[in-house]
Amino acid sequence: MLEIEFKGRNVKDAIDAGLVKLGCNKEDVSIRIVNEGSTGLFGLMGAKPAVVLISVKKSKCNIKTTTIDTEVDQNKVCKKAEFFLSGLLNKMNVKFSSIETSFKDDLININVSTNDCPFIIGKNGQTLDALEYLTQIIVNKELNSKLKVNLDCENYRRKQKDKLKILIDKAVDYVNRTGKIYHFEPMSAKERKIIHLYLKDNHFVESFSEGTGILRKVGLKSTKSAPTI
Repeated sequence: MLEIEFKGRNVKDAIDAGLVKLGCNKEDVSIRIVNEGSTGLFGLMGAKPAVVLISVKKSKCNIKTTTIDTEVDQNKVCKKAEFFLSGLLNKMNVKFSSIETSFKDDLININVSTNDCPFIIGKNGQTLDALEYLTQIIVNKELNSKLKVNLDCENYRRKQKDKLKILIDKAVDYVNRTGKIYHFEPMSAKERKIIHLYLKDNHFVESFSEGTGILRKVGLKSTKSAPTI
């Protein structure tokens, strides 16, 4: 089963773009809405694209998309990311001991070592998300393919992911025991995506998103196959 993320100005555009690239009809795929997107202030500031995950069996589609351009110089794009991020942090007067990068599976992983980690991370990781977004834009400039960037500081992402999984497991237990819907607190798109992906193969509980902007959150509800307790 192949699962690919697609983005668009709205959910319909994201789905249509995915179906075209996969060479599929809508009835041949499974679609999960990760983020419905938002227009932002006056349709400009803070606008976020809609994000969907499309799952499909390779045998059912004439897949037109490819993996990352094999001609991309991995060392060059990593250095480009380091150069931009180091310059940005210097302008922010952030002192750091190192910026380490690695390239794997179409993804540039970046980890910053610094005593100013709380400043780089910001409230609920918002500053870190912004720095990651800017770095990804610069890295992909003038590239034919789109690379993903995962920016971390002193393993904040991994620690938060581990904490989030503990909360998810507790929420799943609550839904299975009570049959009631569980709502998480509003969180970032990255954290919401972790929940959706973590539960995508769970046959007893399904996740959904609701709300808009900074109030958008994930909910969990029982499926028909959920055990009765």
